[in-house]
Amino acid sequence: MVHAIRDPREPHLSLFADEEVAIADMSIKRRMEFAAGRSAGHAVLESLGYPATSIPTGRDRAPIWPSDVVGSVSHSKDVCVAVAALSCNVRAIGIDVENLMSLDDGLPADIASPMELACMNAPAGMASLCAFSMKEAAYKAQYPISRTPLDFYALEVTPQGLRFRCPVPGFPRGTLLPIRQWTNADLCLSLCIL
Repeated sequence: MVHAIRDPREPHLSLFADEEVAIADMSIKRRMEFAAGRSAGHAVLESLGYPATSIPTGRDRAPIWPSDVVGSVSHSKDVCVAVAALSCNVRAIGIDVENLMSLDDGLPADIASPMELACMNAPAGMASLCAFSMKEAAYKAQYPISRTPLDFYALEVTPQGLRFRCPVPGFPRGTLLPIRQWTNADLCLSLCIL
């Protein structure tokens, strides 16, 4: 597995024509985040031995990686990160990065139950952010396999990882998705590797 990090506040001019199409109607801020994420994506592909390669966006807005690569891209206001691996070594990858801040008191019930938040070992607002980030990373890892959009309720935080509450294609009910999470330098980073 390889990774690359980019700053979304800096200009990144390495987009391909089909990537430019995806951002035509976006705000300047979102264009910069997208360009930084794709720049990081191009770097991970180069690390895997690919020549300059486009990472277009599908109808579902997910990045389309080369057929023998699995990857994921995430961004916050301060950083964009991409991870990728050869599909012969890894089935799927999901990554999420968030600025470390307490979420609004109204959001925790939408993101995770009180039991799930108790697994996080953090104050409620921070636990909600960490649960949100975990679920985003897991969603990105499962989606290329299941092609099923999920809401926050579909995955349950447990001390061992995230568990499917309902079956989806490729994942029976109760399937556990492993999650690693780090909080440091004002960021929360979650990684799910299948």
